[in-house]
Amino acid sequence: MTNKDHELVDELLANKGDQKHLFVSGLTVQLSWHADVDLDLMAFYKTKSGESGGVYSSMYADGGQGKLGSFPFMQLDHDAGVGGSTDDSEKIETLKIENLDEIAELYLVAINFTDASRNQKSEFASFDGRVQVSNEKGESFTVVLASKESGSVAVFARIENTNELLGAVLHNESQVFEFTKFREQIPGASRLSLANKLLLQGQGDSADLSVLSGSISAQLIWTASVDLDLHCFYETKAHTVEGSGGFLGMFKSQAKEVPSQDGQIYFGSRGKITESPYIELDQDAGIGDQGGDNEENIRFGDISVIKRAIIVANIFNKPNARFGNYDGRVSVKAGDQEILVPLTTKEMGAWCVIAEINNEGSAPKIINVNQVMKNRPSIKSFSNS
Repeated sequence: MTNKDHELVDELLANKGDQKHLFVSGLTVQLSWHADVDLDLMAFYKTKSGESGGVYSSMYADGGQGKLGSFPFMQLDHDAGVGGSTDDSEKIETLKIENLDEIAELYLVAINFTDASRNQKSEFASFDGRVQVSNEKGESFTVVLASKESGSVAVFARIENTNELLGAVLHNESQVFEFTKFREQIPGASRLSLANKLLLQGQGDSADLSVLSGSISAQLIWTASVDLDLHCFYETKAHTVEGSGGFLGMFKSQAKEVPSQDGQIYFGSRGKITESPYIELDQDAGIGDQGGDNEENIRFGDISVIKRAIIVANIFNKPNARFGNYDGRVSVKAGDQEILVPLTTKEMGAWCVIAEINNEGSAPKIINVNQVMKNRPSIKSFSNS
């Protein structure tokens, strides 16, 4: 084997309609960009039997990042640039494709979630974005997102796999759509919904929670090789709890008045969802700086008793951490509602107040905070002003 056999041969598919035979099924698709925008790599397909579907971020309602070992034999790695990063670093999302045996057509798509969620549109040419499709033979084909058309969705390439002799063919599509037209015209895209990917992109952004009790949780998610710990500092309202009145109360429940109190839920005091203040932590993940699909969950049994609560990440043994480097986010789920708060701050410190739940008004709100602190915060001293 010569040295040339080891080199990555990169070819630019510069114009709409350009095409190349891929010959092999094992592919890697990589979307990269530098602009301050939240782009999402997605793949939508039609099978040879006529079924359709998609692979896209699990942050979306009904989203599934796919599987390599079973159908659809393709998998998205993660959701980058969440919230629209405030720096010019390169953002990358990667889709692995194991085989295309059951796929007739595959559309490779970039959605500008920043615009789509606001019903706006932009020129994709301004994002310095490109898609690279590489095969197992060391060949690489690049499509630059250079369209001057305005929209919120770019269908940059299509893989056609209907000729068994020739195999898969990569086409430069270079089409830009508004979101509604995209859902109508691309197979499998009609099930994609923006509604449940409610993203609080900037500090101070807020949203109302739709329910007060039941399935309410705050989930800290990250993939970097760091040990983050989820904390909740809270202050309750004065409230009543059901209690027992001693021997005479054995057969009759009595209400007990509980004054306002403050406290902390964390790995050393995990709380109970069945006891005031009705907050509990499930586990301590990422121990020993373990990377991967890390998550910790704090669950709320009754938000109505909470006056204020702050959702906080602490990093073990790294006093000058930059939390925005860890691909982290908090997902607050309340009933059918999901609200995402990305961990974006690049300030240095050991503690980061990611979000606040504020229940001092007519409805509880979740607020994007992203405020770094050198020392442990407290609910009494914290102010989001």
